[in-house]
Amino acid sequence: MKIFDHLFPPKHLGLRPYRAPSPVGFWRIAGALVLVALCGGIYWWQLLAQQRNQLAFAENQAHLRTVQMSTTMASHVGTLVAGLEYLARSLAMNREAEPDHYFPVAVRTALATFPNGSLRHICVANASGQVVFSSLDQDPKTQDAPISIADREHFQGHAERTQPALSISRPSLGRLSGKWSVQFSYPVMRGGQFDGVVVLSVAPEYLSGHFSDVSTSGNDVTLLVRDDGAYLARSDRQEEVLSLSVPPDIEFLRHPDRMQGEFQAKSPIDGVERLYAWQRLREYPLVVSVGLDHDKALATTKSSIAQSRLWNAAGTLLAVLAALWIALLFMHQRRIQARLEQHQQRYQLALEGGNLGTWEWTTNTDHLHVDERWHTLMGSSPSDGPPSLDSLRARAHPQDWPAWKAALDAHVRGDSDVFEAESRISHPDGTWRWIHVRGRIIERAPADQPQQISGTCTDVTQRYAAEAAREELQLRLSKLVQQVPGTVFQYRLKPDGSSHFPYSSSGILGIYGLSPEEAAMDAAHVFARMHPEDRDRVKGSIGDSARTLTTWHAEWRQIRQDGEARWLEGSGNPQREADGSTLWHGYIHDVTEQHAATQALRRSEERLRLTVAAVQDGLWEWDTTSHRVTPDARCHEMLGYHGQPSPLSFCAWRRLVHPDDRGTLLAVLQQQIALYQPFNQEVRLRTADGQWRWVEIRGQATPSPAGTVSLVIGTQTDISQRRADTLLHHAVLDNAAAALLVTSADNTIELGNRRAEEFFSVDGLPLKGRSMRMICREDAAFSDFCQSVEEVRRTGTVHVEHQLPTTSKGLRWFSIRGTLLDPEQPAGNLIWTLVDTTERREGVEALSTARTHLLEIIRHFPAGVLVQDSEGAPVVVNQALCDLFEVPLRAADVMGYSRAELAMLVPPEARSVLPPDSPLHDDAVASTHEVALGDGRTVQIQFIPILTPHGDQLGRLWLAKDVTERRRHEQTLERLASTDTLTGLANRRAFMERLEPECARQASGGPGGMVLMLDLDHFKRVNDTWGHATGDVVLVHLARMLKGNLLRSHDLAGRLGGEEFAVLLPGTTAQEATAIGERLRHALEQSRIHAGDGTILQVTMSIGAAPLHADAHATLAQADAALYEAKNTGRNKVVLVQPAEAAPEKTP
Repeated sequence: MKIFDHLFPPKHLGLRPYRAPSPVGFWRIAGALVLVALCGGIYWWQLLAQQRNQLAFAENQAHLRTVQMSTTMASHVGTLVAGLEYLARSLAMNREAEPDHYFPVAVRTALATFPNGSLRHICVANASGQVVFSSLDQDPKTQDAPISIADREHFQGHAERTQPALSISRPSLGRLSGKWSVQFSYPVMRGGQFDGVVVLSVAPEYLSGHFSDVSTSGNDVTLLVRDDGAYLARSDRQEEVLSLSVPPDIEFLRHPDRMQGEFQAKSPIDGVERLYAWQRLREYPLVVSVGLDHDKALATTKSSIAQSRLWNAAGTLLAVLAALWIALLFMHQRRIQARLEQHQQRYQLALEGGNLGTWEWTTNTDHLHVDERWHTLMGSSPSDGPPSLDSLRARAHPQDWPAWKAALDAHVRGDSDVFEAESRISHPDGTWRWIHVRGRIIERAPADQPQQISGTCTDVTQRYAAEAAREELQLRLSKLVQQVPGTVFQYRLKPDGSSHFPYSSSGILGIYGLSPEEAAMDAAHVFARMHPEDRDRVKGSIGDSARTLTTWHAEWRQIRQDGEARWLEGSGNPQREADGSTLWHGYIHDVTEQHAATQALRRSEERLRLTVAAVQDGLWEWDTTSHRVTPDARCHEMLGYHGQPSPLSFCAWRRLVHPDDRGTLLAVLQQQIALYQPFNQEVRLRTADGQWRWVEIRGQATPSPAGTVSLVIGTQTDISQRRADTLLHHAVLDNAAAALLVTSADNTIELGNRRAEEFFSVDGLPLKGRSMRMICREDAAFSDFCQSVEEVRRTGTVHVEHQLPTTSKGLRWFSIRGTLLDPEQPAGNLIWTLVDTTERREGVEALSTARTHLLEIIRHFPAGVLVQDSEGAPVVVNQALCDLFEVPLRAADVMGYSRAELAMLVPPEARSVLPPDSPLHDDAVASTHEVALGDGRTVQIQFIPILTPHGDQLGRLWLAKDVTERRRHEQTLERLASTDTLTGLANRRAFMERLEPECARQASGGPGGMVLMLDLDHFKRVNDTWGHATGDVVLVHLARMLKGNLLRSHDLAGRLGGEEFAVLLPGTTAQEATAIGERLRHALEQSRIHAGDGTILQVTMSIGAAPLHADAHATLAQADAALYEAKNTGRNKVVLVQPAEAAPEKTP
């Protein structure tokens, strides 16, 4: 068998070094694939951005439609409620004037005027709440039991209110009608005193019937609710909500100060998610809300986007697959050419580098063909003859051979793809070595033909030894932790403030009353049971330790479940984790008795201070004859005991020694005392509170006159701090982020921390005693290291960067810094600090790539972009900016222009907002400007400061885009929102927006003004006689008069609702306002209105005039009062409010 010699000849046979194929072809393929991926990524980025914009635009349009619908419906509902208020107020006035004659006629007229069923009934209650009139057939006066509404909300509100006003109740079942209705009530006043109420019972169906024009689709809905959230009407499922209220967290209930708004929510009534817009009526405690089905509003857009993504994904996939197929074909051809040349050397190097022996066995023979490394690993010699299965079985461990032979036979039978086994093999020196053998059939022959098996073997004894040592160490640590009083713990504090114990020993049950599993879930129970006076202090110490990464130590009181307070002491060392959490390793124990002893010790400390200040060591003596050990007060104090010390028996003193130290100490005492030589030993002694303290015991045996040892005298020194410092030193080294090495003059590693072992220890064992060849494996790397050693010894320091192989991460870049351990000894040991800088290098490369991508995105950004550096100089200008301002240059040609040069290229209107040609200072405030260009376009220019996380400026970013169409759209919406759709005059909202600042200006000492309130006389007769269409013609005719030349240019006319109009006359006296009102009244009286089909109408109007007050609503109230005076005194006249009439107070 010479298969391995044929396939893998040794180096001395003239093996040529392997020449890697040229990377040019590979990089061409990679470049082409990267280009394809980049193009695809840019295309998909633009596609997804466009689709997101499309979806956002559709949702914005749905929001806008909802707002417009809610505004229109609020205006419509306001007009409807105003009509009901006018009816209720008119009936109340009729009730006051002629309760028995004209009032019933007015009620019948009102019922006939409104649609059938819209008014359930009209009733009147007296001052005590008893119903004295009802429009239903039964007469309340003839009822056996009088009907009372004194307990109703709307009646009680009027009885308590001093000023008459309309009241709107929750829906209720009428006591007369027996049907659901909404009560619109108005008080009846006699002589200024409350004398009852007029109640209009309005059917909810009448209110919701006006919503049909808005809620046309299946899941759209319109709501009318009171300010307290009670439903009054709903376009859908009205019967289910009449006794309900909207959820208390809805926006207009949480913000009663807002007049309008919008939100998105799922309805608790039908479970449909909608886009809602709501409008609060200014004059009435009502809210109108319109909701559009969210899914239906966006369904068309989402369907279009999904179909577009599907087709684009299919096209992209086909392009990527085609590119990959071409690349694979090209790479496969090159790989075949390189594989034959590479294959021979690769396996030879693998065998040598892995210290693998090779073997071959033909199943019809007993002999094995092996190489020299086989003999070395098996402890045999080529002179012993060719090895056989019988000789191998004789040297294999009896417990291992059956499994080894069974695995080999199974592979021969074809039951396994690979033969693999591990066994102990005896060496001539009597030791057992673990050998790992692996092989497989080279080419399987028919069942009756012999099989040829080839394989390798390697020595894995060190791995087994390391695993056994690790298991033994873990077992010892587990047993040791269980014996320690208190609990050993790991405590993790997360960035969000939550915490838990990832690990805790079983003693935590006695400390906190929690099992280790419960503590691992959450540590909140620990702090909840902590004494209130100690909780903030302990939390603060934990926070300080986490912030500074210093050792945590604290004492506090913990309240047990039985109410007992126990003193606990804890300490731990923190370390920062990758996710920002802080992890402590530490120990907590019960120090209640120690705390009490400490308090007593403090009281006697002052008396003992002068005595013990000069003596740091304790004295002791051991009488070997009586077996008594007598410590002094200092020894007693060192172990935490108080009071005068008393002699101990040697057995009792021996029990104070830690079990792990007891045997060594007794052996040293026995040996040194027998030789009459001094001795010293470091041991742990048990303290009064059951803890262990490190002390150093030194002593000397004193011979007796008879020549025997009778007395041993010595000292005892507390070395706890020194031991703690040593442990801390090792902890610092082991927890350092960098690998630390100390090397000797012959480049042997004297010390390596845990990080260095993780990086470079192939077998996981300590690096001490090994050559630096283990880290610098290549000859060139080791030569560079030797040069660095010479540089350190010559100059005292060196700093280089090299790639080094690691055990788990392959080749990594390291920043290596070497210094002399002792500057006074240049030929002494050296200390090396190795910091992994691979991620930093990769980050620098990624940053360069990201900058290239960012510049490409800016060049293709759909808006104009200008970027300045910290000195104000332009860094990036894209072509979109040049096109937007019609700059006759390419973007690349603009780079380097100063502000003055750049200003000459843009339109004059944009120059005032261009960035200054000066270094940046403190103008780190974002701003947005809109510039109207001379060609009619509107350009929005946005300034964004570029800041560091600390607030320092890196530059400025200027974005410019054409917003002409958006501004036109917004202006159209503003005009529609402020205009009455029928007459083209300002609607109530727009009129109030103009009236309120005029009133405020008058209140602050500005020029006065007047308000005219106009109402058509007998307008209801027009609607009843000729229909509502003719009534609309009359309203439009009056609006044209108001928009004509009868008013001044700065006057404002508006329609407040129904046939009520108002005119604002700024800077006008009462006399001038009366003259203007007369001019309007006369013009309408003399006009002829053509209503179609030959009908010509003449109408008149009544006008009330009032001066401006600080309160706009009070001003309208006074004008309304003057209007009603004109109505009640004959109509077709102008009445000026009398100065003696006080404006009604506005109640909140």
